[in-house]
Amino acid sequence: MAAALLALATVATYDAAYAAESDVQSQSTQSLIISYRSTPAGRPALLHTLRTQLAPRLHALQAQGSLAHYRILFSRLVDANTWDALLILDLRNDAQLASWRTIDARTPAGLSATDLTNVTAVESTLSDPVGHGGPADDGPDAVYMVVPYDYFVPTKDYTAYVRSYVFPQTDGWIAAGALNAYQLYAARYGAGRNWMSMLVLAYHGDNGLDQRNDVIAATRKTLSANPGWAATASGKGHIRTEKAAMIADLIAGG
Repeated sequence: MAAALLALATVATYDAAYAAESDVQSQSTQSLIISYRSTPAGRPALLHTLRTQLAPRLHALQAQGSLAHYRILFSRLVDANTWDALLILDLRNDAQLASWRTIDARTPAGLSATDLTNVTAVESTLSDPVGHGGPADDGPDAVYMVVPYDYFVPTKDYTAYVRSYVFPQTDGWIAAGALNAYQLYAARYGAGRNWMSMLVLAYHGDNGLDQRNDVIAATRKTLSANPGWAATASGKGHIRTEKAAMIADLIAGG
């Protein structure tokens, strides 16, 4: 009974939290997510560039107020079918986006011509933050899992699904100690993109990541006592499809 009440309270909490998130979005909060792909042989040079060139540039932009928050992630293993590095820029207003566009015109994706020699593809996706949980710095010893999705319903319906189905679970993973933090983004212009929404999970070290399957199962068992959540769970296949997840480490952030 207590578990069922907890699940119901979690859903209600996220209804209120999403309303607050919507207010933030109406103030032009947005994110730009940039993926970089390299050849396998070029990965060490790309990693060096991200650490020594891109990270200092982003730090300087943040210090001068042209950027709210940033993270550079680098995939743990080579995989020719997806990205090697991911840059997440959180922009507080349209002025910050305009500032980045000026930078991008001079140094595409924040990299110089020399830096770009190790990059074979770049995708820049303007996105809206849908929701988040946990500390803004993603907590200690974070190990990242980045999960892209496509969805088959209007964005407002997908957002409702996220509020009622996804966030109660991710909050449960935080409560269990396996997850530090999470953010979910929706591509603003998703047609033809490699993804329409992206869930960024910051696990509590490798141990937290190793607990993933057990924690998912335990959280779902608790939430299944909520009829509304259970109904959404049974129909989720008609709402979205999950694409290849990537495991990554934080190279720099601020």
